[in-house]
Amino acid sequence: MSHNTNSEYSREVSQSINLRAELEKYLMHWKWFFLSIILAGAVAVFLVKTKVNIYETKASVLVKEDGGASTDLKMFQDLSSLGLSSSSNVYDEVEVLKSRSLAFAYVKKLNLNFEIYQKKGLKEIELYKESSPIKYQVLSDKEDFYQLDTFMDVTILDNFQFKYQAEESEEEITVKFGEKISFGKHVFLITPFKSDLKNKKGEKYRVVFKKIDNVVENYKKKVEVNSIDQNSNIIELNLKHANKSKSRDILNTMVDLYNQMSIDDQNLVGEKTDKFITKRLEVIKEELDEVDRNEELYKSDKQITDIALQSQVFVDAKSVNEQEIFKKESELRLVEFMIEDIQKEKEDFELLPTSIGITEAPQLSLSVNNYNELLFERNRLLRNSSMSNPVVQNLNMELKNSIDNIKGSLIGTKRQLEISLKSLNSVEKQFENKISALPKQVREYRGILRRQSIIAELYSYLLQKKEENEISMAVTVSNSKVIDRAYSLSLPIAPKKKVIVLAGLMIGLLVPFSFIYLRDLLDTKFKSRRDLEEALTAPLLGDIPFDKSGEKIVVRKGSRTSTAEAFRLLRTNLDFMLASVESKSKSIFVTSTISGEGKTFVAVNVAASIALTGKKVVLIGMDLRAPKITQYLDLPNRKGVSNYLIDKNILLEDMVSPLEGFDNLYLLSSGVVPPNPAELLLSSRIEDLFAELKKSFDYVVVDTAPVNLVTDTLMISKYADMVLYTARSNYLDKRFLEVPERLYNEKRLPNMAVLLNGLDYTRGYGYGYGGYGYPKENEHKNIFQKIFKK
Repeated sequence: MSHNTNSEYSREVSQSINLRAELEKYLMHWKWFFLSIILAGAVAVFLVKTKVNIYETKASVLVKEDGGASTDLKMFQDLSSLGLSSSSNVYDEVEVLKSRSLAFAYVKKLNLNFEIYQKKGLKEIELYKESSPIKYQVLSDKEDFYQLDTFMDVTILDNFQFKYQAEESEEEITVKFGEKISFGKHVFLITPFKSDLKNKKGEKYRVVFKKIDNVVENYKKKVEVNSIDQNSNIIELNLKHANKSKSRDILNTMVDLYNQMSIDDQNLVGEKTDKFITKRLEVIKEELDEVDRNEELYKSDKQITDIALQSQVFVDAKSVNEQEIFKKESELRLVEFMIEDIQKEKEDFELLPTSIGITEAPQLSLSVNNYNELLFERNRLLRNSSMSNPVVQNLNMELKNSIDNIKGSLIGTKRQLEISLKSLNSVEKQFENKISALPKQVREYRGILRRQSIIAELYSYLLQKKEENEISMAVTVSNSKVIDRAYSLSLPIAPKKKVIVLAGLMIGLLVPFSFIYLRDLLDTKFKSRRDLEEALTAPLLGDIPFDKSGEKIVVRKGSRTSTAEAFRLLRTNLDFMLASVESKSKSIFVTSTISGEGKTFVAVNVAASIALTGKKVVLIGMDLRAPKITQYLDLPNRKGVSNYLIDKNILLEDMVSPLEGFDNLYLLSSGVVPPNPAELLLSSRIEDLFAELKKSFDYVVVDTAPVNLVTDTLMISKYADMVLYTARSNYLDKRFLEVPERLYNEKRLPNMAVLLNGLDYTRGYGYGYGGYGYPKENEHKNIFQKIFKK
């Protein structure tokens, strides 16, 4: 139980350390995170400052189930025949509101192809109506002018003149307000919106003329028209724009034009009926005038004063029969007029006048109404469709059948009326036979009066129907009701300032984070003590910070740099590693996995640090293949180890020389490069070499060859009391750490310990030596370098 608890505690500690290490990997670059966040935040703020606020404007309309005249007009019995009752489809109305024809109408009405902008700070604000200092008036063909697509920069000079610069022109032209301006064939003039422009003097504006087709398509996309849901008759209109006033005008004008179009469509039948009645009234008026003239001439010729009194005796007997004759003749004339009107019609399908009171055919009025409603629906579909539409073709068939039925019904009605009149006239003849004894003039005068009465009654009836028709047209309402006129929300919906700034800050945070993450992900080199401790089981003897001074030997008397102190600490740790060595003289081999890891630098400074303690130290260059000791110390090449091994007559003391500037420190160089270094190192003189040196020196520090390249070091490792295995931070690939781990586990190198070299404490890869006793290391750096040092 105790073992499990300890294991769990160890895992928790390990996880805590790993998490802290990950955080430190990023926190050490806090300066770059800070700079990135500041820059990204500044860019985000700049974007916010350059973006114009966008506001949302809404309006809503209710599509009525039954459009047309108000209920108060139901008292007029014939008004139901004027096509004022129809069921509206919400989705059809949505398409009508989205139609290009409606968009074209409100774009032209509001002159939306003309825009004026003014630069305010970092933003370019659109001015509209009262906020605009100028307006324009077209003098050339307006339809051609709608194709103009350009801009001009205007600068107001005073109340009377301004200067402008056209697009793609470097010339500034000064003109007066109201003076003609020509852009090719397009001629217009600019006038001030307000009379006083003193406070606008020197202000600059950009006047933009856009091609009307592009503007129409733009607003078709911008204006959103949607039904609230499938079961609702409410349509919502939505427009997002920078100018609230302009948005409200667009939506209100759009709804007003839509309603007017609906009213105009419904009044088409009424207008057709009005034309029909007006034409008939003109004909009947001429006939009535002719009858009045005939009566006047007859009375004058016959010298009749009051013939009505003479005929009073027949009034009671014939009144009922005459009324019927009048009624039937009136209806017969109306039927004949309608037949004549239908037969004279040249176009394919036209609206028919509604029935105006034919009691002989009560179904005729309903048939005409049905025909007009079908024609109206067909015309609505043709606005957004073509003649090839199957629905339109079906309606065409229905209209043809309906007009044929109406024609047949009128002919049948005419026949019935003629039969009725024939019967009534027969009765009338019987009455005339009974009064044949009356003077001839009485009978003739009665005929004139009867004709006059028929025409006058028909004239009065048509006047009444004309008035009713005009009333119905005057009170016609749209098939939609405005619920909310256009209104704008007080707060802008874009740009989302907080979102943009937050996004900028997040980007500023993510950019350095991603860079560091990818760099570490792609970097295969080890960096820190922790990397070594995780990969190796060999003891880690210490770490040497990266030295930027450029000095070859950093450990000298009085040196207080972090690197020098690190070598002093390493010297102490070496004493612990060599505590078990009984020999008076101790040998320390310095090696590495590959070349370039600083083993020569370590060997030289380890030897120098030990020499500072008063011990006699010899530094040997045993890398016979690539000698570096003399080159590293800027010394001339001299005889050394290879010469000793080759020439048995050479004495060792003749080749060991003191190192200038250091007490107790001597150097034995590698010598000439031999052709067979491996065989040479197997010579028996190697043992003699180390035996003689150990007699004369307290410490023998050997700079050997890299173990992963050649076997030289392994061949002479038996002469070492310990091996200091150097691994350079941010240089050696992590995969090469398998080499020292294998050598340690196989015990190929005696008393092996690992030294971490070139550790960059400024990046947080170690525990650090700075901050106590080393104040002069950063004095040569400027403020920026101190803050953003690598």
